[in-house]
Amino acid sequence: MQSKEYQATSAITDPSTFFSELGGLHDARVQQIAWDANARSVRLEISDLNANSLGLPEYPGAEPGTIVFLGAENLTFACDAFANDIQRVYDIEIEELGDGKLLCTLLVSPSGRFTFGFSSAALRKHR
Repeated sequence: MQSKEYQATSAITDPSTFFSELGGLHDARVQQIAWDANARSVRLEISDLNANSLGLPEYPGAEPGTIVFLGAENLTFACDAFANDIQRVYDIEIEELGDGKLLCTLLVSPSGRFTFGFSSAALRKHR
């Protein structure tokens, strides 16, 4: 198995704004969702963080990356179908719960929902 090479990891200081600026990751392909119970983290590997603007003049090009959510808790996941093993993000919503806690709701097309609480997030861009 080949290891991915990453650029430096950077903190996502305002997750709600970060995902909003990326169009809620709409149409981004989810390559992997990983939960590390010991580290209390959730990792989303995305093939192109800019997929929302694909085909538009402002599309800056493909940018694969991994988003790591720390302090993950209260995970729920439901998915009815895996069409052709391709899962695309419909939307990602971040809600502030107070006391430094946030709630992530990841809606996956064709029919999936993944929700979890977290305390911080970081981005690892792939080389």
